[in-house]
Amino acid sequence: MAPAETDDSELIARTLAGDAGSYAVLVKKYQKLVYNVAMQIVRQKEVAADITQDSFIKAYKALSSFRSGSPFRPWLLRITSNGALNAIRDAKNTFSLDQVLDESPWDEPASNEILEDDIDLKLTEEKLESVLQTLQPLQRHIFLLRFKHDLSYEEIGHVVELPHTTIKSLLFRVRTKVRILMTDWIVDGEVSSSRTQGKGERHE
Repeated sequence: MAPAETDDSELIARTLAGDAGSYAVLVKKYQKLVYNVAMQIVRQKEVAADITQDSFIKAYKALSSFRSGSPFRPWLLRITSNGALNAIRDAKNTFSLDQVLDESPWDEPASNEILEDDIDLKLTEEKLESVLQTLQPLQRHIFLLRFKHDLSYEEIGHVVELPHTTIKSLLFRVRTKVRILMTDWIVDGEVSSSRTQGKGERHE
């Protein structure tokens, strides 16, 4: 029978008490997640690897200020997100929160709406990746935190330092945009396929 996994809070307490091995356990536990989140923002393997390393260093140095009893994962991902977004701040895909919120100010989710209901994540990786590349970094980031990494609205809000109500509104708009883009992708694909088949039939 495998031993029970040590709780994050206990590992943090041991680390603060001088047990470096406990922090190594935390690094091993979250390294892949941190890298994936960074990679989803910066889209460059070397940069994502640097951000991953830097995130764990920053987290270690700031561990004494970590509020005991709080979840470690969103706190760590906030450090990662800040590092990744800073890395692309001067790049082409810069963004502002006001711009994202002003895109469709009339599009607001109903208070009882389940945002996940019409998200079909059975799409191929290629299609979904292509659609996500058209989104602004913040939009892509919160979409993946929710639907790929399964963070709650509150956890995402903690990661990107926004109220969970704002996160819900942003996710509603991103979901709508993804659905529209996927519809366009499918229609374009069917048209291209029909044209290809038509050409083949004419040569028979």
